[in-house]
Amino acid sequence: MYYTPVPAMKKTRGLFCVFLYIGAVTIGGGYAMLPLIRNELVVRRRWITDEEFVRLLTLAQSAPGIMTVNLAIAVGRRIAGVPGACAGVIGAVLPSLICIMLVAQFLLPWFYLPGVHAFFAGAAPAVSGIIAAVVWTMGKRLLGGKRQVLI
Repeated sequence: MYYTPVPAMKKTRGLFCVFLYIGAVTIGGGYAMLPLIRNELVVRRRWITDEEFVRLLTLAQSAPGIMTVNLAIAVGRRIAGVPGACAGVIGAVLPSLICIMLVAQFLLPWFYLPGVHAFFAGAAPAVSGIIAAVVWTMGKRLLGGKRQVLI
């Protein structure tokens, strides 16, 4: 069988840690997180297959709301049921919540400094490159011919 046999509680904790890590180290939103999420869940931990990842991603994109949170719900429920969905969502949201609280509390007076603007100006093209790499990697693997590419 493809899946790594791991007890449900360990998977729930693992889902929380995966989404916490990804939420903490990525800049740019849901699409920038996809390569890391796929690497952790499909390649490294082997909890789901590539095909399942794409199906869950499609489900997450079609649902209203934040794509990463929707993906955390779908993947978490698939791997460890409702507790896994809750753990994934909390892990995905917690880093952003903490960062926003810290920015609002401490960094707001320095927000208009040139170095801060330079950081965000440099991060935008990097995030665009990450998203382009995801489209290329997943598209190459999933699209078989010219007709599928056109559709």
